[in-house]
Amino acid sequence: MSVARTARTARTVRSALLAALAALALLLSGAAATAPASATTTTATGLDGVWACDVPSGYVYDQISMDRTCSGGGSWNSPQFHLRTPVDGLTACKSSPGFVYDYISWGYSCSQQPGVISNAYHLRIPVDGLTACMGTPAFTYDYTGHDYSCSLTQGVPSNNFHLRKPVNGMWACSVPNGWTYSATTSDRDCALLPNVPTTKFRLVG
Repeated sequence: MSVARTARTARTVRSALLAALAALALLLSGAAATAPASATTTTATGLDGVWACDVPSGYVYDQISMDRTCSGGGSWNSPQFHLRTPVDGLTACKSSPGFVYDYISWGYSCSQQPGVISNAYHLRIPVDGLTACMGTPAFTYDYTGHDYSCSLTQGVPSNNFHLRKPVNGMWACSVPNGWTYSATTSDRDCALLPNVPTTKFRLVG
């Protein structure tokens, strides 16, 4: 082989090697660039939408699947939970700290017994003026209703509460922590039993 041909062959091999190294460097730089994005997505998503054998703190669940996945190899069915991050407006199988719920629905999504319906809760972030099925420490309420929206037993009416952020001079059905009252009255606004008068308080705080 001539010297000139040998030199050309060496240059060709060197060029091909450099091109391969450049492509590898580009590939690695791309992988490095996409890795943080993938990690960020995982962090942001967390366990929302994951099926799990228990419910970790900070999560609720909106469906139950009964099978042997979580039974530890046993022959019985155990629940799997479809995890959800609690947000305003989510219908979940349990409530969550910091939330209230404004109605209860019934169906099979949250049931652990075949053919048996169970309740689910429409989660809400408490705000002034919301009618909810439960109270919360940062709020009082100025009216109590009686209907089926908050019933834990189908066909049996239950109470709901018109939540209010306490302010001076408000007439309220309860005295929140850190507040007192300057006067009382008696009417049916706060009745936990229909048409039974009870006390209302003028708040001072």
